[in-house]
Amino acid sequence: MRYKENRSQTNFTMAAHKMQVMIAKMMDDKSTITYKKLIVPSAMRSIYWKYFGFPASDDDIILTKVKIVCLLCKTQIAYNRNTSNLRMHLQNKHARELIELEASAPPRRPSLDAKEKRALKKGVSKGHISGIVQPYIYSTTVDGSVQIDGDIQFITDPNINLQSIDDDTNSGNLSNNVQTVVYKSAQGSSKQNVSLLLSEENCDNHPQMVKSVVDAIAEFIIIDLHVPDIVEGRGFQRLIATLRSPCEIPSKTKLEEDFIPKIYDTFKESEQTTFSKLDCAMCLSVEEWSSGNGETFITISVHYQPSLETLLETRVLATLHCSVDMDIAQWVMAFDSLLAEWYIKLNNITAVVVATSIPELINALSEKGLVIVPCLVHTLQLCASACFTLPEVATILGRCRSLISQVTRIITGNSSLRIQEHNMLQMEEGSLTMDYPHVWTSTYVMMEQLILRKGFLQSLMEGNNKNDIMLSDPEFHILEDLVTVLEPFKVTIMTLGDEKMPLISLIRPLLWQLTSSHLKIKDTDSDAARLFKECISANLSEKHAVYYQCNTISFTKNFIKKRHGAHKLYLARLEEEKRIEAEQKKQEQEDKEKIKNQSEEYQAYREVLEKKLQETKEAT
Repeated sequence: MRYKENRSQTNFTMAAHKMQVMIAKMMDDKSTITYKKLIVPSAMRSIYWKYFGFPASDDDIILTKVKIVCLLCKTQIAYNRNTSNLRMHLQNKHARELIELEASAPPRRPSLDAKEKRALKKGVSKGHISGIVQPYIYSTTVDGSVQIDGDIQFITDPNINLQSIDDDTNSGNLSNNVQTVVYKSAQGSSKQNVSLLLSEENCDNHPQMVKSVVDAIAEFIIIDLHVPDIVEGRGFQRLIATLRSPCEIPSKTKLEEDFIPKIYDTFKESEQTTFSKLDCAMCLSVEEWSSGNGETFITISVHYQPSLETLLETRVLATLHCSVDMDIAQWVMAFDSLLAEWYIKLNNITAVVVATSIPELINALSEKGLVIVPCLVHTLQLCASACFTLPEVATILGRCRSLISQVTRIITGNSSLRIQEHNMLQMEEGSLTMDYPHVWTSTYVMMEQLILRKGFLQSLMEGNNKNDIMLSDPEFHILEDLVTVLEPFKVTIMTLGDEKMPLISLIRPLLWQLTSSHLKIKDTDSDAARLFKECISANLSEKHAVYYQCNTISFTKNFIKKRHGAHKLYLARLEEEKRIEAEQKKQEQEDKEKIKNQSEEYQAYREVLEKKLQETKEAT
């Protein structure tokens, strides 16, 4: 049996090699295709195909699917296996016809589920095997020619007789199984890179190979967080063509409706089983973020440490849309439903780290009796943003961005200035780049680099008559004050970044240092620095008061109460440290009392001695 499988694989590899040779010859011979008709297969049901068609012969055989032709203006358009470019062409060139077409279009039919699609696809495949020819929904007698370029191309014609290209290759059997060929041609290169996309009939003969390739593509999309549209991208198809691997590229629709949902369901069932059996402390995190169109979402994750393991596991549970009219009761229902869906026990959740400013959400978590721990990084972002949104500061930051844009244009067009800027980069860390306002550290770096290049920028603007764009000295003073005030926050972020898992024992000293030392107003502070410190202190104290309300020992006990026996020793050590600290305080108090008593006795002895000396002096 294994011998037959190896022999089948060897024959398949040899056949693929022969196919590459033949397709390479076909690529060299055919650069222009002359057609007699423009037709559209019945499987393509979009209304926009009414004004387009594929080049075909008199016998209704599609000659190529590389290009499609517009019936109205004879424009040739690259076919990318979707109708977006068809509608775009009509919108740009034939707006009236597009309006009439969409106005007369029937309502869309409901989409088929996965089983119906597979049944329909199976029926179409059987019809093809038995020789049934599918009718065309559009067909015209327009003739012409299509010029094929050297990029990735698609040839979808199961009726091509590749044996006629080279009689010596003996490839008649293989040609019947080939459904699509993707190839890449490079001008001036004699080497062609060919990748075969096999029909379903051929793929059935090599199911293990096809399954591994499809799984690899799906995992690539999931792990690297790509959208399924990438399989329709020209670069991705060029990569597959270069690999010379006979394989099937799953379509975007099949990935979205079949492969990725199956992978997600399998993984979800596994995690549900794991969570249902877990009896250890767990923590939730809630992170707020905004999409490109301004919509607000939250991503909820769970963090836990399995028994007898030191690795902290993290799983993303869901991403929810934050509607503006959601109240506390609705948020409570959303969290209850989420925990029930993943079989997570509420009693196992010891705390929730929140990186959001939605009050209804935070109050909903508090009503469930959960400990709320604000995310320090998110809070620092809010504190810095509060300074950046002050009217005077916002105006200066806008001028900073305009200045950087102008400097970039000037330096780009002057080679000597580029060399000077490069020399400055050798002496100083960082480059002068625009900030990303949603990340406060990028704005901090932008201000810092502007201050370092103050002299260079002044001379550059004077030499190019751009003094109106240059910042004034008072504006630079405000930037310097803001950078000085925010510098401890940058150090805090770097300290947290060095820790894989910052503990509350690290965060509390950092907060104490910020509030009690760095943000204290000094006599030497300018008015702007005082304003910045007051603004940041108000926000920081309000957001992180919870850290000073939590008892460290009780919080630690609550967090690790269900851990294995080693934690009992840790708790005992905490209690021992607490006892030693109390004894030290008691001893210090006793020492103070003893010193005080000794001081009083010495004072009394001194008074008696002075009195005797005085009496002796009077007697003498």
